[in-house]
Amino acid sequence: MDKKDKLYIALYNDYYGSLLTEYQSDLISRYYDMDMSLAEIADDLNISPQAVRDALVRAQKTLEDYENKLGIARKTAQMVSLLEHAKSCDLSEEKDKDIDAALDILKR
Repeated sequence: MDKKDKLYIALYNDYYGSLLTEYQSDLISRYYDMDMSLAEIADDLNISPQAVRDALVRAQKTLEDYENKLGIARKTAQMVSLLEHAKSCDLSEEKDKDIDAALDILKR
């Protein structure tokens, strides 16, 4: 898993972590936010590194499934991009188009 994928999992945990079990959310936070190794997490929880890895893989898949179905992170990024562009526009017509596009995303 590359850095970009790790960033997305951490972001998805911010959005959907409360939908995971407390245990899964804790594992994701330790691994992605605190940058703990599998061995460190395993030692803290008195389980094997393989058990940590298996639980992380399941939690990651769950987070990715939530994003694929709900798309909240993607929609938020689109809205931020459109609104930042609108803010920088001098032409009111182009600004209106960006704001309308952001509103359409919110309505979906």
